[in-house]
Amino acid sequence: MEGFSTIELDVAFANHLSLDEELDKNINGDIALFSITFTLMLTYACVATMNMRDAVNQRALLGGAGILAAGLAIIASFGVCMAIGLEFVSIVGVMPFLIIGIGIDDMFVLLSGLSGAQGEATVDDRMKETLRNAGVGVTITSLTNLIAFMSGAGSNFLAVRNFCIYTGVAVIICYINNITFFAACLTIHERRVETNRHFFLMCKTVPSTDEAKNSGQSKAGILCCAGSRPRNRKEAESLLDKLPSWLMPKIVLKTPFKIGIVLLFAGYMAASIYGCVHLKQGLLFSQLVSEKSYYHKYSKLLEDKFSRQRVVAIVTTHPYAYSDASTERDLNAALTKAKLNSYFDPKFEINWLSTYISSAYYKNSSEVNFISGLKTFLQAVQYSRFENDVVIDSDGTSIKASRVYLMSRDLKDSQEEGLFMVESRKIADDAELKCFAYSPFFISFEQYIQILPQTLLSTGIALAVVFVVTCIFMPHPVLIIFVTIAVTMIMVGVFGFLLYLDVALSSITMIHLIMSIGFSVDFTAHICHGFMTSRGETRDEKVRAAIDKTGAPIFHGAVSSVLGIIVLVAAKSYIFRTFAAVMGFVLFFGIAHALLLLPVVLSWIGPMSSEDKKPLQLNGTHKRESPMEDLKAYDGPEIASPEKIKRNSSPPKTRVGPSSDDNADFEKNKQTYKLQLNPGSTKWKKVDHIKS
Repeated sequence: MEGFSTIELDVAFANHLSLDEELDKNINGDIALFSITFTLMLTYACVATMNMRDAVNQRALLGGAGILAAGLAIIASFGVCMAIGLEFVSIVGVMPFLIIGIGIDDMFVLLSGLSGAQGEATVDDRMKETLRNAGVGVTITSLTNLIAFMSGAGSNFLAVRNFCIYTGVAVIICYINNITFFAACLTIHERRVETNRHFFLMCKTVPSTDEAKNSGQSKAGILCCAGSRPRNRKEAESLLDKLPSWLMPKIVLKTPFKIGIVLLFAGYMAASIYGCVHLKQGLLFSQLVSEKSYYHKYSKLLEDKFSRQRVVAIVTTHPYAYSDASTERDLNAALTKAKLNSYFDPKFEINWLSTYISSAYYKNSSEVNFISGLKTFLQAVQYSRFENDVVIDSDGTSIKASRVYLMSRDLKDSQEEGLFMVESRKIADDAELKCFAYSPFFISFEQYIQILPQTLLSTGIALAVVFVVTCIFMPHPVLIIFVTIAVTMIMVGVFGFLLYLDVALSSITMIHLIMSIGFSVDFTAHICHGFMTSRGETRDEKVRAAIDKTGAPIFHGAVSSVLGIIVLVAAKSYIFRTFAAVMGFVLFFGIAHALLLLPVVLSWIGPMSSEDKKPLQLNGTHKRESPMEDLKAYDGPEIASPEKIKRNSSPPKTRVGPSSDDNADFEKNKQTYKLQLNPGSTKWKKVDHIKS
């Protein structure tokens, strides 16, 4: 009948399995989009890590290794969960998109940590420094992601529960892969770079950059066939890595921009709170399936052309004596009370007992005669519609179960449908007759009652976990408060802006909101952790250093995830489309809080400590009062005294040729210099630059 249509007649149809069948069909079709997403993210990861400096310090293959680590986590999660017998539900289809995003974010954090560790002398020291700094950030985000999903694992909804378990297992394995498999890939990369071997022809040693320049080799020749180990973050990072650290300080550290950012976020919060207050709940069946589905046509006609009235059965399975007048009285009392309720239609009732009593077949001299007459009554053509409403035992001496029907009034929305279900059950529970209320629609109405408290409970637990985990790994009260407030603001924004997309709160959006907490933490925790671990005499200087450390991972994580969800806009499934919408909000709001609002707030009231103003330790032993103190003599070109370099501005250019930015590199990367004051002069002479 699916293709049947005539000029006079158009047929829409469905059965009780239609929704399940169409959901599975949509999900299975849309999962194929994962291959496109995987390709886009792999391409971006390789491009973003590509270094155009030379053929040694080339990281494109590390981008592929990071994607592989996340992909292996996805496969392992499916295998583990299915091995223990956990049912695969349709919503689990979005898990791969989520884990790829989390894995890429962790990959870029570790790569940024490796860039910052280039001042260390050996591969072992560089890896220790990388995992010491970046490993904490990856652990914070992975742990908060895991516990956020575990909070959803206690949900009353099977789909929510199974999705959270599948994803939680994937998060654990993804974290293990990153700190073992991907960290091993970083180590192999650093050993190759240390021995000046080609990034692709890994067994081939190539000339150093200086040797290639001295031999007259072109830039293209150096890019393809020469190279040297990077000495600092600037040389290690790719072009895209440098974009956030170049652009964002120009915005967030200027007073007019700071004021504008604060006003912008005040407007954002006002719009978000309005959306939260007016957020709708519920889910239309026509939204769940493709517009080309026969079930969409059927559901749309029901929603647009017919009243929203639902039939409910009052069912009793107690073996009452129906020939007894008290049984009839108790049943009628319950029905009367229901019809007086504002959610019920007072004129609708389908009651086999009252119809039988008013018929010519009614016998009431005894229970046996009552049932004998009832059998004859049910066999009559005009009363055969009641045949399935009464269950008589095999002996024909008693009635085991029966049901009568009532109907709701025209309910205006899903909230009223949920309240109708609650009132129906309350009336049945309060009745003298042992009975219960049932409707096939109650399976959908359940979520309308449970969804808001379940969502608030899960997000509340997740936010509490964010607070606790932040306390453990970032033990500074001000930063703990900043992270918790920022994550809360992002969640309020995601909740509120659903209203403007006409997306209602349902079990599907509940899943998306739970997983968005993890992404919110990813962005905010990285910038705050970067601020805490940065050194500087002023807050602006610490903010600049924090953006230098974490801006690239935040930026790359957001952009790569956006590339992934763009594909889902073309999905047929409501589950994938709402996932794309919610993730779009999370990524946009998350990166805005991490790279705009938090840097502004930290530049005003970020915590400062006495350690920030102490001189950096040189070579792990020497504490200097000035950056270049107590070092050996050397005849060389003069450079300006470091005391004359203002810390809150860029270092002045010098006459040291290619080492013109070495002063800045020293402050950022703790590389060892040896200089001495000229006798009778206020100028410093460069003694030596000890390369790692």
